[in-house]
Amino acid sequence: MFFLTLLFFCSFIFSGQAYSDDQVTSLPGLSGPLDFKMYSGYLDASPGTHLHYVFVESENDPAKDPLLLWLNGGPGSSSLLGFFTEQGPFQLNGNSSLDRNPYAWNKVANVIFLESPSGVGYSYSDSGNYSHSDDSTSLDTLLAMKSWFNKFQAFENHSFYLAGESYAGVYIPTLSVRLLEEPDINYVGFAIGNGYLDQYLLGNSIVRFAYYHGFIDTQTWSKIVSFCCKNGNESPDSCNFANNTDIKCIEVVNDANDFIISIGLNSYAIYDDCATEELNYSSEIQSLRAESLESWHLVHNIIRAIFYKNSEIKTLSFPCFDKEDLNNYLSRSDVRDALKIPKNLTDWTFFSLNVTNNYETQYPSLKKQVIASIKAGKRGLIYNGDTDMVCDFLGDQWFSDQLGFKQIGKYKPWYVDNQVAGFVKNYEGFSYATVRGSGHTVPEYRPAAALYMIERFLSNKSLA
Repeated sequence: MFFLTLLFFCSFIFSGQAYSDDQVTSLPGLSGPLDFKMYSGYLDASPGTHLHYVFVESENDPAKDPLLLWLNGGPGSSSLLGFFTEQGPFQLNGNSSLDRNPYAWNKVANVIFLESPSGVGYSYSDSGNYSHSDDSTSLDTLLAMKSWFNKFQAFENHSFYLAGESYAGVYIPTLSVRLLEEPDINYVGFAIGNGYLDQYLLGNSIVRFAYYHGFIDTQTWSKIVSFCCKNGNESPDSCNFANNTDIKCIEVVNDANDFIISIGLNSYAIYDDCATEELNYSSEIQSLRAESLESWHLVHNIIRAIFYKNSEIKTLSFPCFDKEDLNNYLSRSDVRDALKIPKNLTDWTFFSLNVTNNYETQYPSLKKQVIASIKAGKRGLIYNGDTDMVCDFLGDQWFSDQLGFKQIGKYKPWYVDNQVAGFVKNYEGFSYATVRGSGHTVPEYRPAAALYMIERFLSNKSLA
């Protein structure tokens, strides 16, 4: 009995030490003290792998509110982007000061931001090897979460949700099916924003998205339909823009790709202006031309090819996407010290080209994983900002329709502050929603709608 009491006491001391070692008491640029608890530290994944996390307790009722893991995409994008530019509690100003975010998701939930996989942001491996795959990433994330629950044992019975955007459309479903085998984790559901959920469907939808938003003229569209659709009949079932082997189809779609990429359009939010000077695309497109004719003849994959796969590009630059202020802030020594970052690590960048260039994608579609999760009783939300062309709403809505779950009710609008915030379609076990006027990163472009949407989801209430 004495031994058990001592063991319990030691476990309590260890848990408390984990809390105190990682607690952040102040952040440079923030006026005034933190009025909620914040932690930053490292979680152990596979041997020698250390994933950096930031955790903020709920401003409402941390002892009762749900727990949410947030993952940004890429592969190679840091979840600290989410923390400082989307739904985190702070927003960075140009003068390196921090403002409070009135639409932070920790208004309604305890939120973990995980930099995954290793090599992203301040996550690292002892070996320096940053070759990853979809499966190894989901395994490391699961192991990291087990490490987190070991540190924060007070949260082990909280309802646990996954959320993320973009390539998290792969991260979340692959992690979700692993969590189905973890009864000790109270996993409840997932929310995926502008997700890279199905390569083929997004490949087919993006061409239509471009035409119906005025980026392709009628003559070019007529050629595309003639060469890429059966009997020249334009419909989702008869057209194949994604992996068509007809050389005429490939060439005309490539011509449309080249035009869209060259004009300096913000593909992540088509009605927004560009925040940066554009790259000269001509040499990159020319060097990829042979590869494009074989397998990269989509706007979506051409963009990925230029910025992710071209070995001639040594530094990463995204058109219209400027995060230099955040790079500078998170690389400051006082900020690193506040976040408990080892001094031997290199400066923070929002995107790791090293990870992306050594990443193995394994799942062209995530239907199997999403279906398994919903059938296991996990609630789902798939949502899209409707001005994003990179992972557009058409492809993800087709994906939702094809999962095979019965639709409940009609497609209808949902509202925030008496204004149409988007449209929603409910199915047995999950919902699909659009967010009106939002780009790729919904909590950044439509913060009020994003907070309302996630609060309704966590409360198991329909948007409409």
